[in-house]
Amino acid sequence: MKKHLILFCMITVAVLAFAAAGDSVEIYELHYNAELTHVGQLEILQEMAKTQPTNATEFYARALRKLVSEYTDIKGNNERKAADEKAIILAAQLGAVKYAPAASDLWLVAKEPNGFEAPMARAEAMMALGNIPATAYIPQIIRILESMNLKPVPNRLAGERIATGAIVALERFKDPSGYIPVFMASIGWYSEIVRDQAVKSLAIIADDPSPFMLEVVKKPSYKPYDKYSALKSIEASKVDNKKKVEVAVEALNQGWLLGSTKDVQVRKTLVDMRMLAINMINRYKSDDQAIYPLLEKSSTLGSLDERFSAIAALASQGTEEAAKRLSNLLVGLNRQRLRNNINQEDEQLVRAIIPALGQLGLSEGKSSLAAVNSSNWPPAVVKLADDALKQIISSGH
Repeated sequence: MKKHLILFCMITVAVLAFAAAGDSVEIYELHYNAELTHVGQLEILQEMAKTQPTNATEFYARALRKLVSEYTDIKGNNERKAADEKAIILAAQLGAVKYAPAASDLWLVAKEPNGFEAPMARAEAMMALGNIPATAYIPQIIRILESMNLKPVPNRLAGERIATGAIVALERFKDPSGYIPVFMASIGWYSEIVRDQAVKSLAIIADDPSPFMLEVVKKPSYKPYDKYSALKSIEASKVDNKKKVEVAVEALNQGWLLGSTKDVQVRKTLVDMRMLAINMINRYKSDDQAIYPLLEKSSTLGSLDERFSAIAALASQGTEEAAKRLSNLLVGLNRQRLRNNINQEDEQLVRAIIPALGQLGLSEGKSSLAAVNSSNWPPAVVKLADDALKQIISSGH
């Protein structure tokens, strides 16, 4: 330690002499190259990071190249640790000045599985690549983040540091290809601080999340939890309602396509996704004709809450097709009533369908409403149907 204290005294005096001439980095480089240990070189780099000598970029690049070339041969824990700390400083300095020629060496620090041992060294190197920006390395950094997203690693802190480095790097690249991996990190196994960073990075990578969330909802490679999370994310966003409902329609479709699973938790996730999708279709409306068979399916096969929501969503569309679908539902219930095949839920549903047809006020609902009177429904249901018919007639249809 005494030796290094003396060395720093020498450096300080020398720097004062050289600084005026703008060559202050030279004395650092002389002493750095003369130092035989990584521990000693680290102390010099730490001093340089404090003083920020001018014209140091090329020295940092040379130091990094030498470091990566000899890294695998470094022996001893202290020396390995010092080498990793050196990589952190060098990556940060080179990234700060966006020094593109160092990109390939920065990648040698970051890459998996043969990068540097310290997670922070790998993270700093990825962030530097993003800062440059060295776009050629976007696919590799995406692969690192996707690998980390899959499941918790044994050393969670190390995994989170590497993931954060990749997230920030992709934020700095601002390339759309990084959006979904960062989104998956935002809903992943990480601690709140990492997930929050991912959410912040998403807003910088792209202003409009809708094409990415639609991709997550559509693609079979994403799990129901991912799809539901994408739907919640688009609903919470500030994008145009038309874009929101486009994702909602696909989510409702996926909710039924995947609905046959025996996994109770997955099935619950799919029901929750369908409910949110139906409520969004109700709220924002849609010109997509695919909503009608989907909403009809929810109104007949879903839970009671889902059936009520689907009826309300059909009514909110205000279209002839919606009136036809609701009328078909009422026709079916009228037939069941005549066969005395009605349960309590069916009667609750008919009390929702009839006012919905009245709300629509379209002629497509007339015949099924008129048939209520001859279908042996209780007087209260018949009165609802008469009131709905009056609404339709008063609307001029």
